[in-house]
Amino acid sequence: MEETCLKDELRTYVVGQIARAAVIYSIDEIVVYDDMCSQKRGTTNAAYVTPNSSNEFLEMMRTLLEYQECPQYLRKHLFQYNAYLRSVGVLNALNSPHHLRFNQWCEYREGLVMEGGGKNLSYVDVGLGVDVSVDQKLKPGLRVTLKMPPETKEMKKPYGVVVSPDEPREKAGYYWGYTVRVAHSLSEVVTGCRFPGGYDLLIGTSDKGENIKQTDLPEYSHAMIVFGGVDGLEVALEADEKLEATEPLQMFDIYANTCPLQQSRTIRTEEAIVITLAVIQDKLVHSGMK
Repeated sequence: MEETCLKDELRTYVVGQIARAAVIYSIDEIVVYDDMCSQKRGTTNAAYVTPNSSNEFLEMMRTLLEYQECPQYLRKHLFQYNAYLRSVGVLNALNSPHHLRFNQWCEYREGLVMEGGGKNLSYVDVGLGVDVSVDQKLKPGLRVTLKMPPETKEMKKPYGVVVSPDEPREKAGYYWGYTVRVAHSLSEVVTGCRFPGGYDLLIGTSDKGENIKQTDLPEYSHAMIVFGGVDGLEVALEADEKLEATEPLQMFDIYANTCPLQQSRTIRTEEAIVITLAVIQDKLVHSGMK
C-alpha cells in the first residue's frame, strides 16, 4: 500500500477503510507487515529513499489503526497530536459496539485510569461524564476494560471491576475491537502470534491461488489471513530470508483466490481485504470462528 498511496490524506483514508472492514467482519487482530523486509535491506523504492521510511509507514498505519479502534472519549487521553494524525478528519466512524455514547448503557466499557483515588481505590473515565470507582489501585493512564453491575446504571457514583479485554466477546458475545501488531517480515507475522499454539489455520491470498468457493476450510481455533502488497505474496516470501518455504503452499494451509473473475489486472490490498472477508466469512463461521 505504501507504493500506491503517496499522500498522507489518502493513506489515512485507506487505513480507515481497512479498520472499518475489520470491524464489519469481526476481526480481532490486524498485523501490519513489511513485505520487502526493508528494516534490514533498506528500501529500493525511488519515492522512498530513506532507510527508515518503510518502518515509519508501518508506524503510521499502526497509529491510525489504534487511533480509530480507540473509543472517541479516550482518544484525547491516549493520543497526542503528531504528523501521523494530521488527516484523521477524513476517517469514517467505526461505530463498533465498544464505541459507546455517554447515554448508552452496556455492562462493559473501555476506560482510562485517572489520577487520584486511594490505597485500594482508582477512578476510571469510561465516557459517562462521571468517573467509575474500582476497588483496586491501578496505574494512571492505563486503558482497562470495566464490567459494571446493572444497578450502577442509575447511580450518581457508579462502580465496576476490571476484567480481561477478551471477556466482552467470550462471555457476552460482543465484538470488542481489534489489536494491532507490527511485523518487519512475513515470517514475523506468524512467529509473533500471541496465542500459545500459534495460528492453526494460515490462509494466503493470491490470484494464483485456488478458487476459494471450491475450498473447504478445516476446523480451527485461530486463523490468520495474509494479504500481499502490490507485487503479491510471492515477492514477500522471496524477500524473507528467515523462511524455509520457497513456495506459498509450503507456508500456507490454504492458498486462495478470492476473486477468480477479476477483470482488472491488479486488485489493491485494501480492495482484496474487503473482497476476501466478504466471501470467506461464512466459511470461517462454519469451520470454527468464535
